[in-house]
This record gives sequence, C-alpha cells and structure tokens, in this order.
Amino acid sequence: MIERAVAQPPARHPSAICSSPGRSDASGAGGRHGLGVGEVVEAVDAAGSVEVHESPPVVAERSPADVVRVGVAAASLVVVVVVQWIGGHFLTDNTHDLLRGLDTLPSWFVTLIVAVTWLAGLIAFVGGAVVAVAHKRWRALGSAVLGGVLGLVIASLVGLGNPPSAPPVTQKPEALDWFVNHPTATQLTVAILAGVVTAAAPWVGRTWRRWAWVVVLGVVFGRMMVTPVDLASLRALLAGWLGGALAVVVLGTPPRRASGMSIAGGLAAVGVPVKRIDQASLDARGSTPYFADARDGRRLFVKALGRDERSADLLFRFYRWLVPRDLGDEKGYRSLRRAVEHEALVALAARDLGVRTPRFVSLATADPNSFVLVYEGIDGKSLDRVEADQVDDELLRAIWDQVRTLRERRLAHRDLRLANVFVAADGAVWMIDFGFSELAASDTLLANDVAELLAATSLTVGVDRAVAAAEAVIGPEAIASALPRLQPWALSGATRTALKERSGHLDELRTRVQSPVPA
Repeated sequence: MIERAVAQPPARHPSAICSSPGRSDASGAGGRHGLGVGEVVEAVDAAGSVEVHESPPVVAERSPADVVRVGVAAASLVVVVVVQWIGGHFLTDNTHDLLRGLDTLPSWFVTLIVAVTWLAGLIAFVGGAVVAVAHKRWRALGSAVLGGVLGLVIASLVGLGNPPSAPPVTQKPEALDWFVNHPTATQLTVAILAGVVTAAAPWVGRTWRRWAWVVVLGVVFGRMMVTPVDLASLRALLAGWLGGALAVVVLGTPPRRASGMSIAGGLAAVGVPVKRIDQASLDARGSTPYFADARDGRRLFVKALGRDERSADLLFRFYRWLVPRDLGDEKGYRSLRRAVEHEALVALAARDLGVRTPRFVSLATADPNSFVLVYEGIDGKSLDRVEADQVDDELLRAIWDQVRTLRERRLAHRDLRLANVFVAADGAVWMIDFGFSELAASDTLLANDVAELLAATSLTVGVDRAVAAAEAVIGPEAIASALPRLQPWALSGATRTALKERSGHLDELRTRVQSPVPA
C-alpha cells in the first residue's frame, strides 16, 4: 500500500494525516505508550508531508500476546481447582468467618446491591450486542458469542462435582430466593459474561474495557452476597476468562502494530523527521523493519517493536527455560521499554568498543504500545542474501575479525546467524541487531556465538573453509571451546532449519573442529 500524507490543519483532516485507509480504529485500543492522535498530527504537521509504503492492514490477526493470555488463564484456573480440591473446606469456612459482619446489612440493601449489579450486567450484555449489530461489527460480535459459549462450556466442566461451601454471609432476602436456590445458574452466568467481555475486549477502547470488567466484577460481588460461600464465583470468572481468551486466539484481533504514519509521527517528535518510510522485507526476528529517508538526507533503518514482539519474546524465553540445557539465558526484562533500551545501550557500547555496527540515531514511541529504534542505514545486503561464490576467504576472515573484537570485549551477540552479518557495498563487514546481546558475557555465551557463526557459514562455503577462516583469526582454542555448543538445541532456528536439509553436515563440522589443521 502506498499512502501519501500531506500536512493539513489538525482540526480539519486528522484522519488524512494519521490513519491508513481501511485500518480499524480499534487498532489503537490496546493502550498508550507513545503519541496520541492529536500529538501525531502536530508532529507530522511540523515535519511536513510523509510518504508511507507498507503492506495493506489485515482485518484481524493472531498475536503471541493472546497465546500468553490463554496460558495464564488456564494456569490460574487449574490452581483454583487444585486449591479447592486440597483445602476447599478450610478456605470457605475461614472466608465465611472473615465476612461475618456482612450479616448485619439490612435485606433491602442487599437486594438493592444485587439488583443494581445484575441489572448493569444485563444492560451491558444486551446493549453491547445492539451496538455491535448497529455498527456491523460482526467479527467482534462473533468473537463475543464464541467467548461466552466457551466460557459456559469450561465452567460447566470444572463445576462438576460437589465443591465445599459455607452458608451465605448475608440475610436471605425473600426477593432473591432464585439466586439462593439456583447457584449453578448464576455461576454459569458469571462465566458467560466474563467470556464475552474477554473476547470483545480487543475490539473496544480501554475505557470501555475497564467499565465492562467493573460490571463483571459487580455481578460476581452480587452473587457472592446471597449464595453460599464457595470458590464457584472465582472459578466461573476464570473459566470465562479462559473461554474468551481461546475465542480471541481462534478468531484473531484487530492489528496492534504501529502503522508507518504513527512511526513517522514518533520520529518527528524526537527530532528525526522523515519524508518517506518503506516497510522492509527482511528477516528481522522480533521486530517490524522499515527503511526511511530523513529530511536531512540520511538513509535510516527503523525497527518497530510492540506488544506482540514482547509476548513472542516471553514465549521464546519460556520455551528455552523448559529445555533441559544450559543456554546461558539471563532473566527477561520486566517491560518492553527496558528491553528496547538495553538494545540501544549495547549498540552504543559495541560501536565504542570497536565493533563495526550502524550508528544509533534515536529511540521513539509510537501507538499502539510500540517503541521504535532508529539506526543509520547501510548500502549493502545481509550475508544470507550474498551468493555463495561471492563469499571468499577474505570476507570470511573479515567477519571473524569482528567476532574477535566482540570476544575481546566479552560482548556476546547471541544471534550471529547470516541475516545479522551485513556486507556493505564497499565490502566492509558490519554486525547488526543487538537485541539479544549481553555485555560482560559468560564463556558459554561467547562460545555459542562461535558455534552459531561456524554452523551458519559452513552451510554456505563448506566445513573446511569456514573452520579454516575462523582458526586463522580467533585461533584453534576458541574454536574448540565451541564444540559442546555445536548441537541443534544451541543454534538459531534459521540455522537449524538449514541443517535439516543437509543430513550429516553438523557431524562433519564437529569432526573437523575436533581435528584442527596444524599451522
């Protein structure tokens, strides 16, 4: 898609400046870390027109964040069920004693609370469906319906049996006999509401999401006031959350990636105005890459990282934590901001320490919930796009010369696949993408860098040439230290995939490393 945005007065045409045609306005519903719509307008207005070239936005997409939510909801539900099974009587009896003071509330007040909370739930449920139909939000409506159905099914399954309970904590109002006599029905109602709200949440704004959950929690509170004290309300709430989360995974959510125009606005706000931005077709794991032309004439490389990339990183780290191997991973960062700032720090440090890497330009924010890293662009191409006959021994030694500098400064790159080795038009070798890197790295991480690059380059030029070039620059001892890491589990996904097509290649590489050629 090609979009040209021309600066106009904000009050007249904000959508012409900030929005991509056909992009759902729910895409910014995930919260706010960067500029708002008006602020993007002002930033782009100050910079002038921006031409954006990017792929057309999709109606819905599946996100790693949604998978994480399913895992957390399922784990929470399992914990509650196990706790109920092990110590349900203890919890319900003590909870009843803790809430005993509520039995002094007059019955009319209890009736009022239950009536208000459940009436609010009914209005929200029916009103939301009417609004969705009126605005033809069929995908959002379908997701909500599926979430409610799945919440009902899951709550029915986990509610089987006779869970422990204690008497109600309030006086029994005659007007609420139905609630007291039908606790299972009210429990399933809670699960349906929670499933509907969870599944519909990605399609509405933050304010509406918050009020929807206030209504759901109010319904839960109203139920707990008049039904026997048990874990059924909490169990139903978690069952609905899990059902809604599953519906989101099945049907997808609105796009939550920052648009090219939002990125341009973020860059202008930090003093890096651009006149053109193009989405790049590159192997950029963990980010969405762009090329941009700055107004001062510089060519820039831009990486946008958002909530999806953060969730994917968490899933990746969890998977590596489950692997019974010493991968040398440090604890993950508590937020996307900290992770992006770490990458910027390592990029700056690597350049100062003598590694040839693109100059860091700036860090910016962009809606929704995204951060943008900007580097000076390089004219050339990554090693995975260089023809094998163009990779000579001089180029291989130049690559290992950069690795030697990394090792001397104990800086582990941790992702030295071919896509992250860049060959400039003048033949110079550049190291890019320090998103997974570590300063003051351990011997394990440094050895893993050698193993990764040995395996990757040997697939291109052959085992003997790859090992000989490495030995000539970093020495046989450094090569030997990588031998325990020449295992599929220690290598990147791209390298493992390539090795699967070359049966026996890794064994040949290990044999060659074990038998260095005498100098």
